[in-house]
Amino acid sequence: MFPQAQPKSYSERKLLKKALKLALDDMKERFSGVLLSAHALKIRNYAPDLAKSIAGLVLSSSDLDFLGECNSLLGLQSQEIDEQNFENHITDKITKVIEMNDRKPQKNKESVPFLFGDDSIHEEGWHEEEEDGGQDDFNILNF
Repeated sequence: MFPQAQPKSYSERKLLKKALKLALDDMKERFSGVLLSAHALKIRNYAPDLAKSIAGLVLSSSDLDFLGECNSLLGLQSQEIDEQNFENHITDKITKVIEMNDRKPQKNKESVPFLFGDDSIHEEGWHEEEEDGGQDDFNILNF
């Protein structure tokens, strides 16, 4: 089927790997939203609901300075303020952040917690507490 490839040197393999990664990153840039990971797609599905909640909270405020600051963060003019427009801008911002974070190298993702994951599983010392029977060494009488 495929011609037998000769074993490549380390530098050739490294160069090929880098070229493939750059090509894939370029495709992700040009076709954003299409080549997302399964986790990013799952998170992106929550963006409209999250945007609706945020928009409702912001627009329910009577503080004009706060509303003005939120509008400037979203790049909106004061005459463009309606709930649907506000939600759409927030959804776009959330989606862009999700897509941008999905393009980051894998080594950086390991240190970043998942946005909608269960943090109690990933906390340091979680397993040690369970192994010790969950007993806390803290005692109010120690003071």
